[in-house]
Amino acid sequence: MSAESYISEVKELIRKIESTQMDSINRVAELIAKAIIQEKLVFIFGAGHSNILAIECFDRAGGLANIQPILDAGLDFYSGSGRQSGFERLPGYVQFVIRDYKIERGDVVIVISNSGRNPAPVEIALEAKKRGACVVALVSMEHSKNVTSNDPSGKKLIDIADIVIDNGCPAGDALVKLPNLLPKVGPGSTVAGATILNAIITQAAKNVLEKGKIPPVGFSGNLPEGEEYNKKFFQQQQIFSRKMRHV
Repeated sequence: MSAESYISEVKELIRKIESTQMDSINRVAELIAKAIIQEKLVFIFGAGHSNILAIECFDRAGGLANIQPILDAGLDFYSGSGRQSGFERLPGYVQFVIRDYKIERGDVVIVISNSGRNPAPVEIALEAKKRGACVVALVSMEHSKNVTSNDPSGKKLIDIADIVIDNGCPAGDALVKLPNLLPKVGPGSTVAGATILNAIITQAAKNVLEKGKIPPVGFSGNLPEGEEYNKKFFQQQQIFSRKMRHV
């Protein structure tokens, strides 16, 4: 019954998010809607497995086309798990990453980290704030509140962000306790984070429509009308002029 236990825990996690985080989800959705109207961008950063959620929102059917993940091979497991962990904890490393992205005033930067304690997410958030962007943290509050900062500033991500969203996951992420095994099994932060982010995106699209504009939602190119829709719509948009990794 372990598979059923995991699914049950995920359902409960999503119910918890719905009952406790909708105010923050709606606030972020409205920020993103305003950014779309003002032709600003949404940047998403996560190191390690949190990078999965940045990729989740990028360039996909049903998603917003003004979203740019902040990517780096050293932080995204491409260099190996040992190096990734080291780079995430290395003060100053992300300064060489974020300089490749044109984050400006009016942009929204979502920083994802279960603990929010390591230099990579902390320094991304600090630099984004310095540039005038609004910073959103997606964290496990249970985890973050019970650890100290690993950053020289002494700050955690939750100390910097303008809005904090709690993914509801326990410290350590995993959800299911099995007999005769010390660690729990079945991480929850990916499914929780994807649910939160896609809820934000859906609400932001609705908010843009209510403001009398068409949101830049990607249409599946594998549907008959999708390719033509995307070609016509996105040719008219100026919002993507900064959507590039290198400047």
